[in-house]
Amino acid sequence: MTYGQHVRWGIFTYFLAFIPITIWISYSQNWSAIRLWDRWWEMVLCFILCIIGSMMPDLDIKSKSKTVVYSLLIPIDLVLILFMYYRAAAIIGFFALIPNVLKHRGMLHSPVAAFLIPAPLLIIPIFLTGKVDYKQIGVSYYAAMVLGYLSHLITDRKE
Repeated sequence: MTYGQHVRWGIFTYFLAFIPITIWISYSQNWSAIRLWDRWWEMVLCFILCIIGSMMPDLDIKSKSKTVVYSLLIPIDLVLILFMYYRAAAIIGFFALIPNVLKHRGMLHSPVAAFLIPAPLLIIPIFLTGKVDYKQIGVSYYAAMVLGYLSHLITDRKE
């Protein structure tokens, strides 16, 4: 499949996942519908992460997906460094290096990677807040990226 086809499937997957993601966000905000509207940015971020997830398996080759994802990761990592969140920056930097040493359709094209690669979305909030609060860690972000990632794997198998 092409870059555009994977992105379209990532968008479609987000709309399938919209209700469960919205339910999780509502739950994490103690079921407050008013506060859910205040969290519109979280739903937009989940949308973006689902699309990025749909591009992630192709980071092990020179591709448009790789250019887009690294163009986003570099400024995020730089901001974390500037604000002295060195652990979070190191985690992102470490995970960003992995695809460069893998062969195409190898580890990144496995269901295990679909759950491991987005793991920093769960880990980084713990480092930033210093506490493990299951309602506040990035579960919705993680789920969105995993679902986008899985959409890529499923559509590649249909080829």
